[in-house]
Amino acid sequence: MNRIAQFSIIIALSFSHKLLAADLSVAEVENKISVKQSEYDNYNSSLEAQIANAASLERELSELRQNATLADADRQSALIEMNLQYEKVIDDPELNISPTIETYAKAVRTHKAIKDAITDKYNQWQNELQEVEQMQISKHSLLNTIEGLKEQLNSARIDRLYQEFNRQEAIVVSHNIACDKDETLAKCINRGKSLAKQKASKRFLDSVYAGLSESDEAQKRRPTSDASVQVLRSEVADSNFSGQGNFNVKMNLELQGNLKRSEGCELLGLDRRYCVNFKGNENAKATKVKVSPMATDESVMYELTVRSNVFDDEVFIDGVSYGSTKLQVMLPSGEHDIEVVKRGYESSRQKVSLSESQTLKVELDRSQYTFSKGERIQDILAGDIPGPDLVVIPAGSFRMGDITGVGLDNERPVQTQDLKQSFGISETEISVKAFETFVNSTSYVTDAEKQKGCAAYEDGQAVWKEDRNWRAPGFAQNENNPVVCVSMRDANAYVKWISQASSQAYKLPSETRWEYAARAGKETDYWWGEGVSTDNANCGWCGSQWSNVSTAPVGSFERNDFGLFDTVGNVWEWTTSKQSDGTAVVRGGAWNFAPRLARVSTRMELDSSFRSNYIGFRVVREQ
Repeated sequence: MNRIAQFSIIIALSFSHKLLAADLSVAEVENKISVKQSEYDNYNSSLEAQIANAASLERELSELRQNATLADADRQSALIEMNLQYEKVIDDPELNISPTIETYAKAVRTHKAIKDAITDKYNQWQNELQEVEQMQISKHSLLNTIEGLKEQLNSARIDRLYQEFNRQEAIVVSHNIACDKDETLAKCINRGKSLAKQKASKRFLDSVYAGLSESDEAQKRRPTSDASVQVLRSEVADSNFSGQGNFNVKMNLELQGNLKRSEGCELLGLDRRYCVNFKGNENAKATKVKVSPMATDESVMYELTVRSNVFDDEVFIDGVSYGSTKLQVMLPSGEHDIEVVKRGYESSRQKVSLSESQTLKVELDRSQYTFSKGERIQDILAGDIPGPDLVVIPAGSFRMGDITGVGLDNERPVQTQDLKQSFGISETEISVKAFETFVNSTSYVTDAEKQKGCAAYEDGQAVWKEDRNWRAPGFAQNENNPVVCVSMRDANAYVKWISQASSQAYKLPSETRWEYAARAGKETDYWWGEGVSTDNANCGWCGSQWSNVSTAPVGSFERNDFGLFDTVGNVWEWTTSKQSDGTAVVRGGAWNFAPRLARVSTRMELDSSFRSNYIGFRVVREQ
């Protein structure tokens, strides 16, 4: 199977970015993911079989070479015997040496047949290796397709939540309160009506949460959600005073859920990038509200959550006791006086201006933590050329692999790694300018420039183009962008040069060192937390100006807590690996790969000769 045929396998598995704009339901996208995941699993099984077949061919080739050695020894022995017989014929012309000649001829035929078999087997082995290489590329292309669909799924989930939450309902509520001795009748009536609306709003909000398709997910984050209830209409249906000074009120209300799309991401625990494209159009898909002309009151009720770090406290809101924390209560928008008291503690009192649902935390002690970044060093190369800026990474231990449990099989098992020595690592990926300095100093020619060019990820597949290389990767770049279209051999050539030019020991980072430096002491999928969010990194669908367009200039985003730039996204980075037999591993994700593939533990195994416009590297220097 040639390369073109191999790539054709995955054409049906790929999709363009236009698919992400399709307005599909959650069920439709989930079905697409299920189909693609099944195709991926089958494809992965085929790849494993292909790898096993290549290994089998290599073993057969080794056996043939051993047989060839034995056959050559037989041929040499038969030749010596035949020459001895020819010498005897000189003395005895009648001597029949035909059997000896036939033995030699047979040995020659056997040796030749084995040599021909070696040639055939070698060609089969090389073809199989080539197919394995292409299938590895295709595998990761299909995986990126699946991750792109998952991006679309999350957008569809937000659409569904937005529709389900912002529903409308008519509610009848009755409430009874005891009027205070020093309270006027008017004040008691107003307080009763206010508490009745709070009661109705709380009941409605509870029913909204319970009726969501993803109720369990939403309920977990409800205390910190900014969701609210809109009172569209309220009117008193009946009210009276009892002989004991109690006020009874019955009210008819029309309520609607009030969830902004941007707040939906927080409620489902999704990155805000699934919501940011809808700014200024929050209600585009909301149910149109028809307010009754009989409406006598309009207000917004927000949910206030009060927490404290003590037990058996008491919360007063506007002078009314609401019980102890943890407390959730619906309040109308505006300013409220919140007081939390407990015997033996100083009371905490503050004004809260309620314009959205919020959580108020009252604590006795607060702790603050600061992080220090690593020391920066730089070697001066021969000719007074500045080397890459390095950050010193301290020695330490960490857990390596799929700690959060959402990764791929090749990220497991999680293992504790102990790094006994500190090391320096370039704070950014090696830039075009730095690589050009190397090329100008050595006249080095990259693999892409020698033959076949460089691969690019287009419409779900890797496409080779001969005119692509590190100088022209297929998108606009400048000297500050990370160098791409370099194979692992090219990266090692740079490492060898800079080691000689600096008289220091440089190398490509091992997987262990890379992940330790990229984690920067964290056990989350990204150094800043669990979610990619928006504009934290340059990866596909990550919300930056370069996402799915090109690489970004190095250092365009925040450093991690060890002081490194771009350990998430921008370009995959070559690393050395003890886990992968005969293949190299790239880490960190890229500008055109889904966020899930930019997690700190994600590993992508490739042939070391592969090069593309989404793979670069950074370097390590020994102390």
